[in-house]
Amino acid sequence: MSKQRRACCPTICTDPRGMAEENCEKCYAQVYDRETVEYLKTEFDRLKDNCYLDHAGATLYSKTQIKNVADDLSSNLYGNPHSLGSASKLTLDIIDQIRFRYALNTGDSTSNRTKKRDFFPDYFRRFRLITHLKILDHFHTSCDEYSVIFTSSATASLKLVSESFAFSKYDEIQGGGCGKFVYLQDNHTSVLGMREVVAERGAEVFCLGHEEAFKIFHGERSRRTEPEVETRKLNSLFVYPAQCNFSGLKYPLEWVKITTEENALDYLVDDRRSEWFTMLDAASYVATNDLDLAKFKPDFVCLSFYKIFGYPTGIGALLVRNSSAGVLRKVYYGGGTVEISLSSDMFHSKRPVLHERFEDGTLPFLSIASLRHGFEVLEKIPMQKISQHVFGLAKCLHDSLLVMHHSNGSPIAKLYSDTAYEDARTQGGVVTFNLLRPNGETVGFVEFLNMSNLHKIHVRTGCFCNPGACQRHLKLSNEELKEHFSAGHVCGDERDLVKGKPTGGIRVSFGYMSTMSEVTSLIELVKKCFVHGPEVEKVPDWWGAHRMKVRIRHGDVSSTSDLATIRPSSDQHDLDEGYFENVVRNGDGISTDARIVLEEDGEEEEDGRDEKVAKCKLRRLYIYPVKSCAAYEIPESWVIGNRGLNYDREWMITTASGVCLTQKQEVKLCLIRPVIRRADNVLELNYPGMPSIKVPLKIAVNDPRPAGAVCRSKICGHRVEGTDCGSDVSEWLSLSLGRPGLRLVKQNSEAKVKNGPDISFSSQAQYLLINQASIRWLAEKITPDSECDKDTILDRFRGNIVVDGCEPFDEMKWTSIKIGKTMFRVDGQCTRCQMICVDQNTGKKTVEPLRTLAEEFHGKMRFGIYLSRECGGNEVIRIGDQIAYQ
Repeated sequence: MSKQRRACCPTICTDPRGMAEENCEKCYAQVYDRETVEYLKTEFDRLKDNCYLDHAGATLYSKTQIKNVADDLSSNLYGNPHSLGSASKLTLDIIDQIRFRYALNTGDSTSNRTKKRDFFPDYFRRFRLITHLKILDHFHTSCDEYSVIFTSSATASLKLVSESFAFSKYDEIQGGGCGKFVYLQDNHTSVLGMREVVAERGAEVFCLGHEEAFKIFHGERSRRTEPEVETRKLNSLFVYPAQCNFSGLKYPLEWVKITTEENALDYLVDDRRSEWFTMLDAASYVATNDLDLAKFKPDFVCLSFYKIFGYPTGIGALLVRNSSAGVLRKVYYGGGTVEISLSSDMFHSKRPVLHERFEDGTLPFLSIASLRHGFEVLEKIPMQKISQHVFGLAKCLHDSLLVMHHSNGSPIAKLYSDTAYEDARTQGGVVTFNLLRPNGETVGFVEFLNMSNLHKIHVRTGCFCNPGACQRHLKLSNEELKEHFSAGHVCGDERDLVKGKPTGGIRVSFGYMSTMSEVTSLIELVKKCFVHGPEVEKVPDWWGAHRMKVRIRHGDVSSTSDLATIRPSSDQHDLDEGYFENVVRNGDGISTDARIVLEEDGEEEEDGRDEKVAKCKLRRLYIYPVKSCAAYEIPESWVIGNRGLNYDREWMITTASGVCLTQKQEVKLCLIRPVIRRADNVLELNYPGMPSIKVPLKIAVNDPRPAGAVCRSKICGHRVEGTDCGSDVSEWLSLSLGRPGLRLVKQNSEAKVKNGPDISFSSQAQYLLINQASIRWLAEKITPDSECDKDTILDRFRGNIVVDGCEPFDEMKWTSIKIGKTMFRVDGQCTRCQMICVDQNTGKKTVEPLRTLAEEFHGKMRFGIYLSRECGGNEVIRIGDQIAYQ
């Protein structure tokens, strides 16, 4: 860190010496006391060397929380809450304890509790009511003000409102039309789904843009004092998030009052006939913030409990303000929601209590009972401290990426922010960004994901089910998004770049148990894998204008920061002026050989050439008998069967839960070295420090040993079936890898991969071809100071067929090839992941060759081609066979 920058900006969290945790403490003020820090270390010690940074997706449950849930369930007998038997009565005892705790907090007396017990003949009604009180207490309100409707998720709560909200005050509107539905551009996809339902029901739909929203709610509102000229006969609904799950911006909760009391949106919809109601999507907000419903009173609030304390999943809630309950009109009814229903006549009567009317069927009562253990965890740390804690971590990461630059002075990151990360009241614990190369090109988020997975750093990539905020921050037009869709990009896929433009971003989100060391780990990853040359630290000159812009937007132009005193760098440009799109792409640009041809997204190459005989020959043959384990090199020739090379990936290792284990989860698999001994009819497995073990190449159908049980699993989405190889090899694998419950499964000879091609336990195709010349080209591109041993690069790509004598990347243009007398069809190019960063001889992880591969091909991490055989039957290929291609 330069002396000038250290003196001017002591709050920026960067240190050129590797971001040691003690240096980060200069920018992060510890919020928790020592006792809390030690408590959290114990509660989440299962993380070990994992760095979990996806709390906005799902936060983590604590050790004590799950232990208490398990103790609760294992020591008690719970029955269906709709029954009145003795098993169901136990629920009453548990809820009485919760009621007692609540009673102590509210001054309720024992005599009153006794009266309430007599008042509720239905035990489950009492159960739900007490749990409701616990939830309402957490949000600083009571059952006098709000009711709780349990749902399966926040999404289900949104759907419930969209289906039942009455856009008219009357059953029939005499020429009066229908109310309006207004949603914010930055709303979750689940809110966009609401608009389809309400539009079908006749409501007029309006999308409120980000900038427009702040102008409406924070601008002049003098016209809103005009006297009412007519009765408001319609109901209109405004839905917005308390916190944007894309950028972490906290939208003002004051908008609730401005909407309902000042009718601020009348002028957006140009209609003054509606009474306005608000729905707050609080799913992201309440995980790390204190929602005070005594101060802010939205009509409806949706949330999911797993986002707050990790467990249980599959349960959310809709909080309904009692004074607004009348606008929810329910049609469907299920078990437990009616007082009477006649089978032979169209007659029924719904229950009068709101939550009883809307909670159809048997609720997940065991999950509801488990909620109290989650709330008990949160009671140990005040929500205000949690909010400050996650904001401090986010600010440190944001400021670090802000000043981090490549050696040529270009920025390392494009930050997608709506605040300057100066105030926890407006910014949550979320940082979203994309990384940039020295020439300004965007690093695809899949490339970053591969590197982060390799280092056990867990983040979220994509658009996070928030297409509006994603589009706004990526500056994509509707036409461009439709073009992306036409090119094959859909929500949740791995198409991170289309024509060089990102389709999403990288989101880091913090939870109450997150630590400064996790920020350090992520910063170290960025520096190690993506910063080119000696790091340059400077504050970009667009920063001052950006800070002032967001301050004005949020009505704060008086706050000061050390950043304001920094003289900005002179070689940067304003972020809003398209700097990143206009970076000069030379000097440090990519100089890819013009002969290299990679498949373009959504395009196929046309090649009408006749068959040509190349000078290249088959140089090496490899099989991988056990999926994701070491290779077995074929010395001379090998038989090709219907599924590929004989014995190639015919075995796989599964975990105790039946899931196929690969090097993505366990790199030590590469140290298991198989040997095919056909003369002895055995597969021999070897591992350092362990005696070898042998399993038969073929398992007889009538084998009397315990082996032979049918096992089912999935590989790359394809369902596969195999036969267990017995307990001896299972124990050997578990001891070798230090993982209990591992099994060795052999693919059945007669079984076929279901819903996929006729292949063995390989992931994509029957064969993978690698060009030795392409390997040499890539090795030359890797810098000499890299930790990657260039002699190991071929092994890292785990090909079956290795050819030599061609030009580099000639194989990328082939459509079919002949090896000896055997014809193969080219099925496409192989997209690479973090596994090529694992040294297959040692298990050591390195940044290369993935980084160089991605840079040279502008994010298209493709290397090698997939092949399939054009005819069935057994054939033989030999080392030295001539290669012909089309």
